[in-house]
This record gives sequence, structure tokens and C-alpha cells, in this order.
Amino acid sequence: MKLIAFLLMVLSFLPSCYVTKQAYRQADLLMSREPVAKVLDSKEVSPSEKDKLRFSQLALDFARDQGLHLGAAYSSYIKVPGRAVSYTVQAARPTEMVLRHWWFPVVGSVPYLGFFDEADRAKEAKSLIEEGYEVHEGSATAFSSLGWFSDPIYSSMLRRPDIELAHLYFHELTHRTLWLSGGVEFNENLAEFVGDTLTTTFFKSLSREKEIAIFEEANADYLLFREWLTNLRSAVEKDLKDSHKLDLAQRVSKKNQVISLAISKKPAFKRVDFVGSGPWNNARILGAGLYTPDTSKFLASWQCFKSKTSDANIGQFLKTLKDHAEKTSNGFEALEAICTTQKEGT
Repeated sequence: MKLIAFLLMVLSFLPSCYVTKQAYRQADLLMSREPVAKVLDSKEVSPSEKDKLRFSQLALDFARDQGLHLGAAYSSYIKVPGRAVSYTVQAARPTEMVLRHWWFPVVGSVPYLGFFDEADRAKEAKSLIEEGYEVHEGSATAFSSLGWFSDPIYSSMLRRPDIELAHLYFHELTHRTLWLSGGVEFNENLAEFVGDTLTTTFFKSLSREKEIAIFEEANADYLLFREWLTNLRSAVEKDLKDSHKLDLAQRVSKKNQVISLAISKKPAFKRVDFVGSGPWNNARILGAGLYTPDTSKFLASWQCFKSKTSDANIGQFLKTLKDHAEKTSNGFEALEAICTTQKEGT
């Protein structure tokens, strides 16, 4: 409780009503949490939720063994009313392929705002639209405090299948273990890589190969989606460049035709339709790009690291990556430095 009070005291002095309000809402949630051990003995929690909590313990123990930083994270439980715990909004100008960014202490520059109330998110989205932005509204069943306090298990998280829940833990614990300020794209790409890698290894250790096959099918659909998204972004950028002499309404109309055509030609997904039926706009295209990572660079660096590090685990890899990041200008350069260092040592 002392940490919560300190956090509120600090944030209340920041020049942002948004930050202060979200800090108070976060504190309200944290004050309602209960120890997982107590919840498992409660008659108010369903048997299926209790099974998820027991499975969570297995996944968290595995994450700890792999070197991810847990501390007291996920040792408490919070019941939330809806299917999400946070509601996000992203924004971009209709003729510019650049996300609007906001700057905050600790995390640095971020391309979204998060709210604990849908109504607050809707109000912000309306304001951004009135300023001339296109917006995309999303939601999250969990988020990481980046190690500032002990993240709880939200009831919204337990709605996921086991394999997705494990992936979520590994993803969020990666943020808790390593977060480079101002590098949201790198941080999200890294967390997805670690999540994918550990999820497969974990489920193999449980001899749950059928779920791995389903997970891999979904990932295959994700690769199709990433290619579709890359092509869509290129097509929109080209269209906006070619139409620069037209007025705003004409440019937006032409761009929307490009987007509609792309949606009509979306991939034949086998398991998950990542495109849906729309609406898509600049904000959604750019926002989706943050979470459709190309993990090939991460995999290459991980393999370089393992080739020269006996009994290497993800935690050691992240520590080495952090050391390199302190010497370079960004995380992606730090990735390359791992392989360069390993080659020089051969």
C-alpha cells in the first residue's frame, strides 16, 4: 500500500490530468486484489477460473526458470467487470502514415493512450476526431507495470485458452524484465518473440502437442496477415504520395478505396481472420504494425547467443541485450551487436 501511495503522490504532481486519473484508477484496482491462494479457497470463484489459476502457476514457474523477472507479479487476483481491463486509442492524420505519440515518465514516447473506462476512451477518441485525426479503438485483457508494482492476474485474462494465457504471461513478463524507453515497436516485437519461443517450449514440456499445432496454425495465419498488412501500408503510402495535389476529401476518398480493395482480397485464413471486415484507417494500419512483428532478427540473435553460451536461457539473453542497448542508440542495433560480438569471439 505504501508503494501505491507513493506512486499517486508522484503522479499527482505531473502536468497531466490523464496521468493522474489513470493512476488513481490503477490504485483502485490494486486495492481490490486478493492473494491467489485465498481465491483458490473461495466459493465465489468458478471451478474453471480456479483451473486457470492453477495452470497460471505452472506457466509462471516455467517463466521464472527461464530467467524472466517475476518478483511478486501475478500472485494476486482482481475481478474486473468486463472482458477487458484497459481500453486504448491510437490516432493518425488521414493523409499521413505517422501515429501520434504521447510522452510519459518511465515508458517514454508511446503511440497510444490507455484508459480504465470505455467512456473515457470514447471521449478522447471523439476529441481526436474533432482535431482531424483518424482513430482506432482497441482493448487489452492485461498490461505490464514494467516492474513498478506487482502485476495482478485480472479475471479478463482467464477467458483465454491455456496456450494463449501462457503466451500472455511470457509476453508481459518480458516487458517486466526488459523495457527500453521510447522503443515501443522494439519492445513489443521482443515480447512477441519471447512469448512465441517460450510458449512452444513450455507446451512441449507438458506433452500438449495438439495445442502447439493449433498455436502454429494461428501463427501461420498471422504471417499471412503480416504480409497483407505490409502490402496495404505500401499501397496506402503510394496512393497518398500520388494524390498529394488533390484536396483533402479527394485524397481520403481515394485512400479509402485502396483500403476497401485490400479488404476484399484478404488472405484465406485457416483458423483466425486477423483482418475482419473493417473499418481500417491509417491509425489501425500503423497500430497493427506495432503488434505484427518480424521476429527473424530476434531469432537470429537468440541463435547467435545460444551458440556461444552454454545452457543459455531467455533471461540471460535479455540481460545481454540490455547491456548492448546501453551502448547503442536503439534496441535493434543491440540485437545486431549480439551476433557481431559472438562472431568476434569465434
